[in-house]
Amino acid sequence: MHVRRLTTALAAAAVALSPILASPASFASAPSEGADRVADASLTMRDAELLRPVVPPTLRPSTSAPTVSARASRRPLFAFWGKKYNRIDGFGFQTAVRGSGTSIQLGVAWKTYRGVRPILPKKVFVQARVDGGSWAKVAGARGKIGKRGFVLAQVPAYVVPAGVPAQTVDYRLKTKKITSGPRKARRSVTSKPVSVRFDNQTMYTGDQARFYAPIANLCPNASVTLDTDHTIAEKRDAVFSFQYGIAIDVAEINAITWESEASKQAVAIHECAHWRQFYNWGGTLKGFDAMEKRSAEVFVADTNPDPNVPTPPNQPDWAPLEHAADCATFLATSGAERTYGGYCNPTENAAAGLLWQGQQY
Repeated sequence: MHVRRLTTALAAAAVALSPILASPASFASAPSEGADRVADASLTMRDAELLRPVVPPTLRPSTSAPTVSARASRRPLFAFWGKKYNRIDGFGFQTAVRGSGTSIQLGVAWKTYRGVRPILPKKVFVQARVDGGSWAKVAGARGKIGKRGFVLAQVPAYVVPAGVPAQTVDYRLKTKKITSGPRKARRSVTSKPVSVRFDNQTMYTGDQARFYAPIANLCPNASVTLDTDHTIAEKRDAVFSFQYGIAIDVAEINAITWESEASKQAVAIHECAHWRQFYNWGGTLKGFDAMEKRSAEVFVADTNPDPNVPTPPNQPDWAPLEHAADCATFLATSGAERTYGGYCNPTENAAAGLLWQGQQY
């Protein structure tokens, strides 16, 4: 009889503790937009607390943790992920260099929990602070909440004041306070910031001024970064980088002693054409992908129909984007010494000319 009572008590305790085996997991879900899609995050200690079963009063310690409902009521009704999924112009970096007068697209991922439908805020504002100052709302900038986990905001162009060489501007998103749901969870939330250094091109000196001069009228808002540690250009003498703008490896260019200064400056014009390829299509990764497909349709490998004029052979890294930049450089310089090869036919010349007019080909 005594053994039977003990068996019954143990069975009751097992039933009381069994909900943890049947409770659905409350995993955090990452944004699922294209390449940003990742597997669900692993179960955290906080989630483990949320999954802890409710202990019957007779077995509950006097110093028990808050119940599931109490913890859940304090969770924000809408939340942002940390910096990991933040985007500048659609790329996975949180710092960038831009020229004065350039706008950016700010993308920040918002967080959901499996099984929990977030209450989306009615308004998402963009805030900025200059050189570590106070946060202030950016006029005319609003975030648009997407269905696939991102809030995107087009931030107006920032102009560095006259006489200031450069300024670093931090951007973040801030939601309007949500007024529905549990009272303790009604709040405004802010995202982690991204940072953009804006160069004042009129303050360039030395080699920055040297290579900005030939593009001042063609790409007035472009920035020039000197690649002094030979890491941005990746063994090239110049490159248009989505993060650093036009990067020039001066040592590489100066090493070619037989080349004229006009040809060396044409390298900057070629990179300026790439800058145009990016910004004429909106200055975002999405726009760049569309431009890349269009370039492949327009700029092709062909030969000069004049048998008396040889066609420069295509280099191994020839591509429609490079051929387009070559054709645009030829138009701006009446013939540059460097080329990736190929011949610019009338259709390609007309398309390349649109780059300098701020249009899409």
